[in-house]
Amino acid sequence: MPSDRDIRLRIRSVRNIEKITKAMKMVAAARIRKVEALARASRPYARRLQEVVAQITAQAEERVHPLMQTRPVEKVGVLILGSDKGLCGSYNSNLFRTALPELAELPGGRPERLVLVGAKTRRYFERRNFRPDQVFTGWEPDLDLAGRLAGLCAGWFLGGEVDEIRCFYTRAISSMLQEPTRERILPLVGESSEARSPVACLYEPGAQEALDRILPDSLRIRLHQVLLEARSAELGSRLRAMTNATDNAEKLASELTLEFYRIRQANITTEILEISSGAEALKG
Repeated sequence: MPSDRDIRLRIRSVRNIEKITKAMKMVAAARIRKVEALARASRPYARRLQEVVAQITAQAEERVHPLMQTRPVEKVGVLILGSDKGLCGSYNSNLFRTALPELAELPGGRPERLVLVGAKTRRYFERRNFRPDQVFTGWEPDLDLAGRLAGLCAGWFLGGEVDEIRCFYTRAISSMLQEPTRERILPLVGESSEARSPVACLYEPGAQEALDRILPDSLRIRLHQVLLEARSAELGSRLRAMTNATDNAEKLASELTLEFYRIRQANITTEILEISSGAEALKG
């Protein structure tokens, strides 16, 4: 049976852990508000940009942009967005469990090109003998990283090294709910967008030239939106994990405090009985 001193030390340790998890919860709550605001603000722009691309495509000549060419899928490039740090619950494990079965179905069980974002992502896939072509750690969801990813993906696709590029990331449905997601990044325009009817707009010098100018930026904006969604989901998962950890620490500290008082009361009762027995013995 542990002594009251042992219980006191455990209570102190649990309280210290509770302070850490509570601080991390507050930091995650402050950061997620900023990231969610950026993600919400960028969604209408990204959505409207896709609509404009679809409209220009409908008015362009038969020649399409190379980033829109659909080819038989024989070689696939993969982009996986995870986190740099842990303590975010099942955020990374759910994403990796979603990606691994699809990677195993690729020819040779490996993607032709692989880009990993996040230190946790790198360690997980390198332990499973995946050799990434590019790794980005310590990342922030900014336009600079989106531009670098867009340049890599566009270069591989235009060079014929891959026929399709897929992205695995976690989408934030709400602050408390996240969903692992797979999206096709390249080729750019999907079937639903190609089916749109043209609008009565004139483009100078022409629709094809406008398409050539807008599409590279469209890829960068799309990847930027993916980065924002992934970071928002990561912070939401960390907020939930730290909230649960703080609540559990509080509950455990309360149970240990009750146990401490029980042991202390038992010790006091034992001492009183010993003193009473000794007094009675002296009287006799």
